[in-house]
Order: sequence, then C-alpha cells, then structure tokens
Amino acid sequence: MPRILDSIDAAVGRTPSSLPETNDYITIQPSPDTLIGADGRYRAGWFHRFDGDFNFSDSQALNQAFQAWMHLSIDTPNHFIVLNIADMGKAGHTAILVADKRSGAFHHAAETRLFTRNRVQLHPPFLRFRDKATGSMIATDHEHDRWTFSLHAEALHIIGTARRIGGPPFTQVTRFHRMRGSLQRYGNLIFDEALLSVGTKVFSIPPGSLGTFDHTVGHQRGLQSWNWVAAVGRATCLENGQTSILGLQIAKDRVDARPVVHASKYVVWVEGTLYKLPSACFEYEYVDAGEKQTGPWRIQSDGRGDRWVDLHFAPRFHRRERKNVVLVDADFNQFYGTLHGQVHLHGRTWLLQDYFAVCEESLLEL
Repeated sequence: MPRILDSIDAAVGRTPSSLPETNDYITIQPSPDTLIGADGRYRAGWFHRFDGDFNFSDSQALNQAFQAWMHLSIDTPNHFIVLNIADMGKAGHTAILVADKRSGAFHHAAETRLFTRNRVQLHPPFLRFRDKATGSMIATDHEHDRWTFSLHAEALHIIGTARRIGGPPFTQVTRFHRMRGSLQRYGNLIFDEALLSVGTKVFSIPPGSLGTFDHTVGHQRGLQSWNWVAAVGRATCLENGQTSILGLQIAKDRVDARPVVHASKYVVWVEGTLYKLPSACFEYEYVDAGEKQTGPWRIQSDGRGDRWVDLHFAPRFHRRERKNVVLVDADFNQFYGTLHGQVHLHGRTWLLQDYFAVCEESLLEL
C-alpha cells in the first residue's frame, strides 16, 4: 500500500521530489517525551538520546508502512561479517554475510519470508528482534551498551556478545511525508566473544574486534533509495601522532527516493565524542551499469570548514540481491572493501588507513 500510494502521488505531483528543510537536524536536543506528537507526526530532530514513549498508536501514518531492523557488522583480521534481522512489514528477513579477506571467498545466506510466513517478532521498546522461523535473535539494552546475538541462515551461523564503544549512539528521528518517520540509532561495538560457522568450518572471532550497529524503527517511505557507508577502526591524528578509535556512518538519500529528505545523517565518533558533519556526498561511476558494478568511490564533504571528510573506498566484494514480487521491488547493492582518507574535526585531522567498510547503493519499493 505505501508503495502504491507514493507511486500515484509521485505520478500526479502530490509527492514532492524533496521535502523542504524545515526540521532542525543540526542542533542536538534533549529527548522528547514521546516519539509521536499530539498532531500525530513524528517529533523530528537530532537528540542526545531517546527516553520517550514509543506511542505508535498515536501515529496517523499507514500501519503497512511500519518497518524495523537491527544491522551489525564485525571486522576481524581475516573476515568482515554483516548480520541483520529485519521486519519490513510485508517480509521478514534474516541474513548473514561473510567476506574472507585472505582467500577472497564470499558467503551469503538469507532467509526471507513474505506476508503471513513472516515470523520476525518485535516487542516495544523494540530492544529484542527475534525470527522464530530460523531461531535467530539480536538483543540490546536501552542504552545500547550490551548486545547479544544468535543468527542462523542456511549454512551460516554466528553467536556472540558485544559492547558499545567509542562514544554515545547517534540518535535521530527523521520525518517523512504522509505522517511517516523513523527513529534511527547508529553506534560502534567491540566484541567480547563470538563464534562463526561457515558450513563445517568454525572460526573464533578475536576478542576486541570492532564493528558497527544500525537500529531503526518507524514508518518508512514506500519509495526508498540511498547510499550509506559504515566503518570503524583505529585512526592517527596527523598533528600529534595520537591514535584513537574512529567510527563513521554516513547515509544520504539518492535522487530517486520519493521524497528526498535532507536528514544530515553524517556522523563521526573519535576520542569518545560524537560529531555531525555539515555535508557529505557519494561519487562513483559504474564499470557495468547493468550489474551495478562500480569503480572506486569518493565520499567527501562539500567544503573545508571545521568538520569535513575526504575518503576513498575501493570495493573488493559486491553483493546484489534483487526481488520483484507482489508489491515488493528491491535492488540491494552492498560493496565491501577498503576505506582510506582523512577526517577533519575542529583543527585536528585524522588519517584512516585500510579500514574495511561496507557501502550501499540500494532501492526499496514496498
């Protein structure tokens, strides 16, 4: 239903190509007491944290637009691992991806169940996601301090625990059209213990491995399109040689989203502090447009003020997942490879070398 309504609105001009920039996503604010305001709209903004009620029953958005996911990454010397559980309304999705940095082997398994076969369970305050069909789960606490996970998809299995590290979660409520919106939290993780099974082989994840999380819940647009990068590692300050854990997540709507929302989800953590960048953009060219194969990427800010990034991403692996079934059209493209460049924050420039990162170019119509 959201996809149909948004497609019709876009065709007749009722859905703007982009939303006017009337919401303040630049100034950090205290938590609102509720996610949905008295007018039935999401209370948009960038917040220190979210302590309010998940009063979705007060929303005037379409129930069919409700979606939620937990997405984790793990970076080890030998593997880069991505895992997620998602409830996309029309479908439940559990997936594990493993890139072997040494051999170049690439393993991916996903369990997707549509409509009444969807067994993903969410319970307010949405801190535990469970897929009863696969026996998988991801759980965290209110502060996102501690995480446990146990995911199973085909011949891939992973279980373990992690802690938040590197600074507070990025917490933002983004408002869309038709009374929709979402609460999104990004952050960095350090893994205490984990076991990965690939077929008959079992790998122990080295304690101290770093990773990222994306925890999102809310009413989404029916026509979504985005770029995104997530990475965490140890960076060096060029001015004094100091090293620090530096994480970054940058997400931006592509031009074919409807509507495009200028939400400024450009965030960096270093020395335990969270910073938001004033601008960021993604630039790359297709080597094979039909297969969505790309050359190198550049991720950079528009100018050189007191906060900017200038990063280069070299893709090594590409995963494409396409689905075109009743009321679902998806084209997920994830690229895995090395990220290097500079992050400048208030007079200090941090050098990133050989970070392993995930980048996305994706389209989702539900």
